[in-house]
Amino acid sequence: MSEQPYTMRTAVLFIAFRRVEESTAVFQAIREARPPRLYFAVDAPRPGKPEEAAQVARIRELAGLVDWPCELKTLFNEVNKGVKYGPWNAMKWFFDQEEEGIILEDDCLPHPTWFRFAEDLLEHHRHDQRIWAIIGNNLMDEWMPANDDSYYYTAHGYGAYWGWASWRRTWERYDLDMKDWPELRKSGLLDDHCLSNNERIEANAIFESSWSGHIVGWDFQFDYSRTINGAMNIIPNVNLIRNIGFGNDGTNTLSGLDPRNKDGRQAMGFPLKHPKFFLVDRDRDLAYFSKYIEPSRLRKFKDLIKSLLPAEVDKAVTPFLGKLQRKLGLH
Repeated sequence: MSEQPYTMRTAVLFIAFRRVEESTAVFQAIREARPPRLYFAVDAPRPGKPEEAAQVARIRELAGLVDWPCELKTLFNEVNKGVKYGPWNAMKWFFDQEEEGIILEDDCLPHPTWFRFAEDLLEHHRHDQRIWAIIGNNLMDEWMPANDDSYYYTAHGYGAYWGWASWRRTWERYDLDMKDWPELRKSGLLDDHCLSNNERIEANAIFESSWSGHIVGWDFQFDYSRTINGAMNIIPNVNLIRNIGFGNDGTNTLSGLDPRNKDGRQAMGFPLKHPKFFLVDRDRDLAYFSKYIEPSRLRKFKDLIKSLLPAEVDKAVTPFLGKLQRKLGLH
């Protein structure tokens, strides 16, 4: 007896801004998946950027491509909210109306099996507070799993939510402002959570910069909230999403030489095989941190130099050094 065709049951939130080609590719992937409800959020052009008006208009026109049975809702901002509050506002709009769902931004191109993978796990872990989010991308394609499980648990990733799914119950525990960070920093409890001294240094630096506003975005705060709630993410054992946003239009992915700029997407097999043990794969987490998150020697040298500079000089050179570092794909 042949398997029945797969039909989506879950809502999708698509967040886009100014990247026409990438947005079109991701929208087409959503179109092929045919979700029953689609939330489409597009930020407004930035002040002083007249060329963005035409780009944003073309992206918003993608809503006209909905040609399947679908409840379409749009959130087209009249004022630009930026890379921090734009996505956050769209996600709040989404989870105010949905108990659970799938989130894709305009640089996250999914494999067709991503949607079923996310749906199955949203249902399987629906009432399990230990699970924070279901991630679509897995950059560790060279890692050979010890078993044939479909996914594993992680508690030490930072950023790179390149396609994910979650529940309102997670959203309600998400603290964009990181209001308790000074207390956590003082307590030293984060140090005990980290797998190595390098992770301790980098995690503290990431959270401090996100709290202070030196890093502008929403995703490190999402990791912070996961950490203080003692929760875990799910990562598939094959990569289901490629980031197609590397280049000059990216926010934190400016260099095509970035080691994270890789495809490697594969089909997920079904039915899913769930891990027998509800434990974090610490070895894989540490290997991922060492390869993709731990600062390069150049970054460490730059941070050392900055620590020796007077505050006013540091403030003047930091934007230039940060832009150069991202252009070179050094992190």
